[in-house]
Amino acid sequence: MNAHVSTKDHARSPAMLNLRTHSLIAFVLQPVEPLGEWLATLDGWLARSPNFFAKKPIILDLAAIDISVRDYRDLLGQLARRHIRVMGSEGADPSLVGPHLPPNLTGGVNVTPPEATAEAAAPETPAQEAPRESQTRTAQEPLPAPRGGQALVIDAPVRSGQSIVHLEGDVTIIGRVASGAEIIAGGSVHVYGAVQGRVIAGVSGDRNARIFCTEAHAELLCIGGAYRTAEDMDPRIEGKSVEVRLAEGGLQIRILN
Repeated sequence: MNAHVSTKDHARSPAMLNLRTHSLIAFVLQPVEPLGEWLATLDGWLARSPNFFAKKPIILDLAAIDISVRDYRDLLGQLARRHIRVMGSEGADPSLVGPHLPPNLTGGVNVTPPEATAEAAAPETPAQEAPRESQTRTAQEPLPAPRGGQALVIDAPVRSGQSIVHLEGDVTIIGRVASGAEIIAGGSVHVYGAVQGRVIAGVSGDRNARIFCTEAHAELLCIGGAYRTAEDMDPRIEGKSVEVRLAEGGLQIRILN
């Protein structure tokens, strides 16, 4: 008996390989020597904002330190124990790139305004330097300027543990931002309610970004690379309606009423 086998029975759809570019905000940590003191400073930051680095891509800028492979592995372990997972490095010596070590990344665009440095902070309540933000891009196109018309409005309170990230423009919250909550915006942040959590504005390079809130109790306020924590803020702004902006490289906090 002759069997007839149709070629259609064995036809296979061609495999498809979908490629696309993707942009994300990665925080860049720059360790400095002595590493023990730098880790202690990091621990102080984490004590105030324990979830700040959670679920965020982290890049290590190694340009400022001369470190052996053994010490580098130990540093990565120290960071992992603090729940900081490193996705890549910048400025790494070739000896620090290899199996089981983060890759050396190129093509990232630093989006921190150059004016936002700790040295230029106001002397009476100095701002501090926050972890630098970097725009990691799979395609090396220029970083677009912040565009208008892309505001995000959240018509509800932001609960503890929630993180609102909107890199394309302003964020408006109608309600309070609870302790442990986080707002990250490419432009300005407007909160019509109490801010008890963390607010970070201007991460897409907008030097004119501002933070407004009707009742200030914030754990952290940050624009560009300058920030203030609850411990650093003037007690007179507690519970007041405020505007926060970059001025002379530091944060200027103005009481509105």
